Amino acid sequence: MSETYCGKDCGSCPQREAMNCPGCKTGPGAAWPGECELAKCCRDRGHETCSTCTQQKVCGMWSRREEMPARRRERREFEARKLADQEARKKALAEDAAVLARWLWPLFWLIVPGTIAGLMSDDTLSAYWPGLVIPGEILGFLCTVAYGLFLLKLAGVNERYRTAGICLLVGTVVSTPVTLLAFGAAWTLVVLLPVAAVALAGEYQEYIGHAEVLEPVDLELSEKWRRLWKWYIGTFLALFAGFFVALISALLGLLVMLASVIGTIVVSILKLVYLWRTARTFREYEAA
Repeated sequence: MSETYCGKDCGSCPQREAMNCPGCKTGPGAAWPGECELAKCCRDRGHETCSTCTQQKVCGMWSRREEMPARRRERREFEARKLADQEARKKALAEDAAVLARWLWPLFWLIVPGTIAGLMSDDTLSAYWPGLVIPGEILGFLCTVAYGLFLLKLAGVNERYRTAGICLLVGTVVSTPVTLLAFGAAWTLVVLLPVAAVALAGEYQEYIGHAEVLEPVDLELSEKWRRLWKWYIGTFLALFAGFFVALISALLGLLVMLASVIGTIVVSILKLVYLWRTARTFREYEAA
């Protein structure tokens, strides 16, 4: 090997073979990511070796010349691991995107018949068309069960979907008989309050699940899902607050509950929009 810039003996360098180093003068001195700082410094300053530099004795790079090959090797290995991790994450994201692109669309389309089912079983409409109540309850039950099962299909991507699906299915199975069989008010309240808590937990897991899977591809939409959950819980709490306020002032309580209902409608519309955007995002990512 020819003379090096720093005066080291290439033949005695323990990193030479491991790094496949061609030598800083016979080769480019940059056979690895991050070239030798000393070789670059000499070339930039026009020196044949470090010995012709007036700063050699106080040069920190020259005093650390024995450590530099090992440091470059560590840096190269770190960059290789980093690249491998990036490739692994990219591959995993592509696999997840395929699953999300497939199963998020059914979630979006199930909201439409679910909304129709809610209207069919609504107390106001049932006064005019009582025959729609039972079909509406059955349609709502089927849509909710299907929604829960589709959430379970996404559990391999994010565990929050599994929790959301289980909460939704448990709440539906427990609440539907109570609604259809028209138990007494006391028993209905005893059953439906825990069901409401389970449903709230399921909604939280679904919203945050959407937010987490979106973080690598669309951070803005991810944050919108997190904000939408705050709006959801706000409307939920406002509804309960309306009942208590009504004990003090019927008019004020009615206004609070009306605001809660309007907020719930807005949140439902936004959920539909965000779900469509989320499904489209992963379909576009899969196609890219």
